[in-house]
Amino acid sequence: MFSGRDLAAASGLSGATSIATKVALVGSILALMVVVMLAPFGARTSQVSAACPPGAPGDANDPVPSGQLRTTQIAYAKIIDSVAVARGLPGRATLVALMTALQESQLQNLSYGDRDSVGLFQQRTSTGWGAVSQLMDPVYAANAFFGGDQPPSPPGLVDVDNWDSMPYTVAAQAVQRSAFPDAYARHEDTARDIAEEAGIDLTRAGNPYAGRSSAHPVAVSATPSMSIADQCGGGLVDGRPIAGNWPVEEQNVPDPTGTGGMVTPRTAAWVAKIRTALPNLSISCWDAHLWNPTSDHPKGKACDVMVGADARKSAAARAKGDQVASWVVQSAGTTGVRYVIWYGKIWSARTGAWRTYNGGGIYNPSDATGGHYDHVHVSMY
Repeated sequence: MFSGRDLAAASGLSGATSIATKVALVGSILALMVVVMLAPFGARTSQVSAACPPGAPGDANDPVPSGQLRTTQIAYAKIIDSVAVARGLPGRATLVALMTALQESQLQNLSYGDRDSVGLFQQRTSTGWGAVSQLMDPVYAANAFFGGDQPPSPPGLVDVDNWDSMPYTVAAQAVQRSAFPDAYARHEDTARDIAEEAGIDLTRAGNPYAGRSSAHPVAVSATPSMSIADQCGGGLVDGRPIAGNWPVEEQNVPDPTGTGGMVTPRTAAWVAKIRTALPNLSISCWDAHLWNPTSDHPKGKACDVMVGADARKSAAARAKGDQVASWVVQSAGTTGVRYVIWYGKIWSARTGAWRTYNGGGIYNPSDATGGHYDHVHVSMY
């Protein structure tokens, strides 16, 4: 357990201008500490996904946790932000930290993790982040993540040149050096929701290099804030990866499936590839979809692969659909597939997992077509 002095030093509060200010700030952090220390640790490491969230029609972002877990997340978010505020960091730093902690620990102060990783950010003692007792202090852990001239030695956020102009997931990866570099992007919406509930101002201005005495890089224009849909899924521009993005494309290619409509080059390329890999498929891409104008079909970014029958009643249709869906998912990282719907399930490139498809409020998921039992739907970025 840490004293008020420990918390003040770790959060940078020792530089407060008055005793009253110090007492107020330390008191608020201690109150938050009481809340979170009464909470259970929560999900095991295996429950923390290392991918990006679903956002396709018929599927929602990660379920909003209720009860103690959400209370715990909000409390830790406030502690992290209090450290950022005390240091004079901008709200963008808090957002990157929250996205990171959500990916690493579901924003919980875990006493376990991969190898010797512990705490909110799953920092490791063996790589110089600090002792376990230090890393289990969320104020110390937040300060360590933000970095600067004070120990520990691994570079933190403020030590990364131009981090504030990077996509959030890239900035987080520059600190964490994870095996899943695009994983942090999946948590942007959740982090923003938690921040709103916690009363955190993510638009707050500040010094992006607060706590760093070495020369600051020349500021560059900040990268426009990208939605999580634009930050995940792989992609290349000029032959080089750009933070896992698939650039937006225009509908300027005649639909190769003969509908008479126009599709994106990415969609046309996907059709060519699946026809080579799995010949003799019945595929249809562009469609006006007047009953569902939000569909990807009229945007030239979706195709349906027909399996010939209701797969619930035909073993051959089920096998064909499974084969198609498997190929689509396995090749998604190189073709730009965003999500797949098949046999009552939806797969998202941002989760890498299948989940129950609910029809998106438009289709009847129990119907052969509505539940996608007679065709595999494929949507592209």
